[in-house]
Amino acid sequence: MTQETICVQQEPVPVYGTTDVAVVGGGVAGISAAIAAARNGKKVTLVEKSCILGGLATLGHICVYLPLDDGVGNKVFGGLAEELLHVCIKRSYNTLAPEWKKGVMQVEKPSARYRTHFNIPAAVFSLDEIMEQEGITVIYDAVFSQPIMDGSRCRGIILETKQGRVALMTGMVVDASGDADVFYRAGAACEEQKSIVSHWCYELRPDVMRAGLESGKIINTLRMRWLGLRPDVDNTNSELPHFYGTTIDGVNGYLSVSRKLARDYLDQNDAPDYAMISMPYMAQFRMTRRILGMQELDMNAADQFREDSVGCVCSALACPAPVYELPYGSLLDPKLENIAAAGRIIAAGGAGWEMMRLIPACVFTGQAAGTAAALALEQGVALQEVNLPALQERLEKTGVLIHIPAYMKGNKNRNTTDNPKYMADPLIKADALSYH
Repeated sequence: MTQETICVQQEPVPVYGTTDVAVVGGGVAGISAAIAAARNGKKVTLVEKSCILGGLATLGHICVYLPLDDGVGNKVFGGLAEELLHVCIKRSYNTLAPEWKKGVMQVEKPSARYRTHFNIPAAVFSLDEIMEQEGITVIYDAVFSQPIMDGSRCRGIILETKQGRVALMTGMVVDASGDADVFYRAGAACEEQKSIVSHWCYELRPDVMRAGLESGKIINTLRMRWLGLRPDVDNTNSELPHFYGTTIDGVNGYLSVSRKLARDYLDQNDAPDYAMISMPYMAQFRMTRRILGMQELDMNAADQFREDSVGCVCSALACPAPVYELPYGSLLDPKLENIAAAGRIIAAGGAGWEMMRLIPACVFTGQAAGTAAALALEQGVALQEVNLPALQERLEKTGVLIHIPAYMKGNKNRNTTDNPKYMADPLIKADALSYH
């Protein structure tokens, strides 16, 4: 299909500023990348299209920090993945099991997974605080438009702002957009897929509130309502449509359907003593676009050693969960020398994509990308040429497990009393509604 085009006059773009590392996207992956680069001595600027940090975890109401453990008592995600969990529950309520404390590597008989609910406003304020403490510049209400390319190197990025188009010049870029926007517009090979529709919101019901007040825990007075489709079941025959999150029609179609699901539910349950008290303020896409990368995560390689690993990962939705070592090349495109991937856009397809979109994995990849960007600047090399042992050493010093310890391998016979599936969460009620 031929698309009509027009020619737009090119005009000079003012340079807003210069930074060592530019992070595109203020979700948990971008936050982690920014912190990691800043702690490695770099000047960091994070660009966020909304007015709040946290992405899907806050604006998208996915306020469950999923497990850091493998389901049999072993912590898999350390470093910033663990630190940010505790940042998110620094204020207000949480549902963290008492045996899981920061720094604990193993729990012999866990009563629950290493996971927690968190209060969204409190988490936002704590994320603001840590960014301030680390000296990171955050530019809100600024949308990434295009990279400024010089061959295979990105010299800066163009932003759409209230001042119009501006340029941010940089030595390294971390793409934490969730949609591989920087990579795609820089010419990287990518894969796209459609996403299921879901809608998370909080509600108040008299029976739930009474029980919650009797328990003495404010979190028990709330109920998270999940409308739409679930990622843990086969949705092939669902009448709900799937949408691409990388097109105008896809984004607007998703928002229209998800809001109609919520409106239909409200119409069915509307009463003077019922209140839907919140709604997501961004489309809750799970997977949209990812890079093909230099090295794909091999989902058939559980428990296997990788010399090029930058850390261990596992699925927070599996119990017990196989553990994998993530190759450094999954964060990089073979040609683009100073753009690193963070979050769900890394080179992991199929079940790997589903695994790497979850909060712990996003934070971990953000830390790896931000650390690699800082190290590449120090060494004066492209990201593909970074000294891997040096990168591994820096990550390991923060608590990241680079390789799978012997005690984790072949130890998948026990289960906790907590089912890791969303559906088993007593604070979340799911309703798969039809679309009319």
